[in-house]
Amino acid sequence: MGRGAGHRRAVDNVSFEEATFIEPINTIVKAVQKARVTAGETVLIIGCGPIGLQLLMVANLEGAKLYTSDPIAVRRSKSLTLGALESFDPSSGKLVEEVKARTDGRGADAVLVAVAHPSVAVDALAAARPGGRVLLFAANDPVTRIEFPASAIGIDEKEILGSYSAAVDIQQAAADLVLNKKLPVMEIVTHRFPLARIQEGLDLAVKPTVESLKILVIHA
Repeated sequence: MGRGAGHRRAVDNVSFEEATFIEPINTIVKAVQKARVTAGETVLIIGCGPIGLQLLMVANLEGAKLYTSDPIAVRRSKSLTLGALESFDPSSGKLVEEVKARTDGRGADAVLVAVAHPSVAVDALAAARPGGRVLLFAANDPVTRIEFPASAIGIDEKEILGSYSAAVDIQQAAADLVLNKKLPVMEIVTHRFPLARIQEGLDLAVKPTVESLKILVIHA
């Protein structure tokens, strides 16, 4: 890769597959920074797809106590291998209860949401402690509306944050996480498709299976 604004030169021991994570990890680092995740905090990550698991990796570098939630058992198990202390099945209807049970009834300091569904955002707000932060990652549908109790913001002083894009000013630090292999990014790659089968890869991304996580299109 060339040396320009927002660009880094790949090193010899980094594969092109690993290098594909440089841009998404930038967006993840930006999100974790925006949520102000710090060491010792309790952080809940809702959604253990590719984005949620990358949020987990980066938040783990900050030294946070991490919990995850996902309805798919395989994804919950994967999160445990990447730093989560426990992972909950939200279909039980007890996610908020589980989080509060592990925080002396307070709730999580920060909740990072990697699922684009209004009801999940409401659960995230309920799982956050008073004064806590809820970050919605890539909640970019202009039609979707989210309803929540005004008291959660006005009285409990919880914050709702959003993050989506990459940032040039953190590009070097974010790229170094990938180039220096500080994140186990390749552990979430489950499928590879050659260019001739790119449509299959796109279809799988739109309709993921129980086994699928990060999908790569390779030149082969």
